[in-house]
Amino acid sequence: MSEIRNGSTISSASPRQVDAPESVVQQRRDHTIVEMSVSSQDLDAAMCDRVSDINAPNNALQGNDLTLLEGVREALDYVVINMLENCEEPVLTDHLVQNSARALSGDISGVENLTKSGSLTVDSLADIDLGLFKDLQHSTDSSTYLQRAQILLDAIGVTLLELGKNEFKSTSGRLACNITNASYQIALTIGTLTTIRQLVGFAIEKCLQSNGATPLTRSMIGGISLMVGPAMNILGAIRDEYNGTANAETRLARLATLSLSLAAFGAALAVPQALPALASFGPQMGFYTLANDLVQLFFRTSTNAQTTGAGTAADAGLYAALQFLAGTAMDRTAPNSGAGYAMSGATDPSAADGGLGAQLMAWMKRSDDSPMSSNVTQSSAEQIVNSLEPIFGQDVLRGAYNTGVEVLSKVVGGELMHAFQNEKSADGFRIRFTARIPTASQVADQLLTTGAIRTSFGQFLTGAAISAGTFFGALGLSASATNHAVNAVVAAVAFAGYPGFIYANEGKRPEK
Repeated sequence: MSEIRNGSTISSASPRQVDAPESVVQQRRDHTIVEMSVSSQDLDAAMCDRVSDINAPNNALQGNDLTLLEGVREALDYVVINMLENCEEPVLTDHLVQNSARALSGDISGVENLTKSGSLTVDSLADIDLGLFKDLQHSTDSSTYLQRAQILLDAIGVTLLELGKNEFKSTSGRLACNITNASYQIALTIGTLTTIRQLVGFAIEKCLQSNGATPLTRSMIGGISLMVGPAMNILGAIRDEYNGTANAETRLARLATLSLSLAAFGAALAVPQALPALASFGPQMGFYTLANDLVQLFFRTSTNAQTTGAGTAADAGLYAALQFLAGTAMDRTAPNSGAGYAMSGATDPSAADGGLGAQLMAWMKRSDDSPMSSNVTQSSAEQIVNSLEPIFGQDVLRGAYNTGVEVLSKVVGGELMHAFQNEKSADGFRIRFTARIPTASQVADQLLTTGAIRTSFGQFLTGAAISAGTFFGALGLSASATNHAVNAVVAAVAFAGYPGFIYANEGKRPEK
C-alpha cells in the first residue's frame, strides 16, 4: 500500500522477512521512504485470517498477529513524528494525527484528554443545526436525467461548432454543412426581409393611392428609386480608383451593371405607365437590398470557390432558371402580396386573377377610367384604405420561395463554380458562416461595392419586370401569358446581370 501526503511517501517493501521489527529510513530530496519490516502479503493474509475467524470460539490474538500489528504501529509512529517535526500542519490536523497515533498504541485515555483540551471537542458538534439536513435525499433518476441533458447539450454544441467551421470529412457531412451554413444567413436575411419587403411595398402603394398621388409624383418617386443603385455604383468606382484597388475585372463589372441600370431606366421611360408603377415597387426593392447589406455587415458567409468564366456562366444560368421558377410559383400560389396586390384594388382576393401581369393590367385600366388626382375625396380615400388589408400568409410564402432560390443558388451554384475551376480544393466546395464586428473599411466595401451592385441588380430586375408587365398588358395578352412573359424577361436580365455581381469584388465570390 502507498499513501502520498505533503511530499512524503509510505510504501511497502518487497516481500521479505527480517528478525527484528525495525524501520530503515531513506531520505531522498523531498520524499521519505519507509521500508516496513512486514511484507504486504503477510499483512493481508493475517488480516484475512482474523476476519474469517472472528466468530471462532478461540479468537484471541496470536503472537504472529501481535508482531504484524506492532510493525504497523511502529511505522505509523515514525510517520506521525516525522510529519509533526518537518511539516507545518494546522493545529486541528496535528490533533487528529496524535489521536490516531494514541489510538493505535492503545492509549485511550490520552485520546479523550486530547479531544477535550484541543481545538476540536465532541461538544462542538452540538452547535450544528441538524435540521438543515432533514429530508435531504439524493435522487438517482434526477442525476441521470441531468447528466443526459448535459451530454446532449455538449453534443449539440460540438456539432454546431463543427457545422460552422465545416470540418466534416464525408461528402454527405460537407453537403449538410453547406446547406446549414447557407441557410443561417439566407433565412436570416432573404426570408425575413422578403416578407418585410412585401409589407413595405403594400404600405407604400396603399399610402400613394389613399393620398391621391398624381402620375407626375409617382413618376418622380419611381425614377429616383431606380437611380439609387447607379449612384452608389459610381461612388464605389471612384473610391476604388482613389484607393488603387480597381482592376480590369471590377471596372468591367461596374460598367456592365451601370449599363443595365440605365437600360432599365430607359425602358421605364419608354413604356407608358411603367415609371408611375415603379413608385411603390422601386422603394420596396431598395429597402430590401439595403437592409440585406446591413445584415451581412455582421453575419456573412464565405466560400472556397474560385471565379472562372465557365463557372460564372453555369451559375448565372442556374440563377436565371430559379428566378423563372420562383416567379411562376409566386404568381400561382402567392399573387396577393406586396405593392402589386395593393395596385390591383381587389377587395376579394379569391376572385382576383393572380399574378403581376393581371395586377398591372387592373391598375392601368383603373387609371385610364378615372385618372388619378390629388382632389380625391375623403370618403374615397377611406374606402381604399379600409378595403385593402395585407395577406400575411402569402407574404411569408414569397419569403420561403426566395429563401429556397438563394439557398439552391449558393449551394448548387457554388458546386458548379468549384467544378469548373482549374485547381479544385482537396476538401471539396465548402461554405462557412461567420459573425463579425465590421471595421469602417468593411462597411464602405459592403455598401459601395457589394451593396451598390446588389441594389442596382435588384432595381433593374424590378424595372424590367414592371416595364415588361405594362408593355405586354397593353397588348391585350391574357394574364397568364403576361406573367410568363414577365418571368422570362426577368430571367434573361438576371442572366445578363449576374456576371457583374460575381466579378465586382476582384474575382472574389460575393454573398448573395
